Amino acid sequence: MEVFNELEEGIPVGVIKWTPSSLLETFHWHTSLEIGYCLSGTGWFYFGDKKFRVKPGDVFIVNNMERHIAQSDPEDPSQYLFVFFNKEVIEVEEELLIPFFYSPRKFNNQVSGELEVARKIGQIIVSLTEEIKKKKTAYHGMLRSYIYQICVLLSRHFENQISIGENKKVFSLYYKLGPILTYLHENFREPLELSVLAEKLGLSVSRTRHLFQEVMGEGFKEYLLHLRVNEARKLLLNTDLSIVEVCYQSGFQSHNPFYHAFQKIVGMSPGSYKNEALKIKLPSSRDNCSFEI
Repeated sequence: MEVFNELEEGIPVGVIKWTPSSLLETFHWHTSLEIGYCLSGTGWFYFGDKKFRVKPGDVFIVNNMERHIAQSDPEDPSQYLFVFFNKEVIEVEEELLIPFFYSPRKFNNQVSGELEVARKIGQIIVSLTEEIKKKKTAYHGMLRSYIYQICVLLSRHFENQISIGENKKVFSLYYKLGPILTYLHENFREPLELSVLAEKLGLSVSRTRHLFQEVMGEGFKEYLLHLRVNEARKLLLNTDLSIVEVCYQSGFQSHNPFYHAFQKIVGMSPGSYKNEALKIKLPSSRDNCSFEI
């Protein structure tokens, strides 16, 4: 991973260059918004249950709640520039944030590299990266201007595909659900019930269940299982813990639910996954794909 700039106080934008592993690594989330631009190579980009074939020039929209991961084709590894920024950069222009606050199951995160809008965004991302490298006078303002340009292009691209009224509703719901997602990410290893989240939101269990499904595109239990299975995959890849230890440290209370969930989500048993990973894992140039920024 080549980091050109990380998000810091007073610096509105960060950029990294990343070559994903050919092994399908654990899904992750960010606290920032993100735009990915494929420079070269091929592979796949996963958003929840969605899967996109990647080619050079493709642009991907990543919000701060949808779990995702990119994977390289082992025969033609992909390389990306990822731009990430906090929503406060453009929050005064709420309509520019609409492409990032979407209903996950309905949204197409990919902007094909064959489209003019993707080519324009790609050019801006390259210029933005150069601006960060050179750090000339008032470059912070220039970075903001590039983000504005990209978001305007995205808003115009999606204006006929997204219901503005629907997305403004999702926008407000994201803000409402945000603290609950933070709580989930911090406490998924503990026994959790939807009633706990409902109490924190001040809503009924039924309304909380509906809200979660509406915003995240999947139910609370499904989301929680993915959090725990992703943690298990990370522990299997990066530690010497036994499978039984991984089971309990990732939040499962007994073996059978752990094995069943792992098999369903990953497509193989925990033992097979660890063995396959040891045989084929190639190091990603992004040192830790599950980091938060």
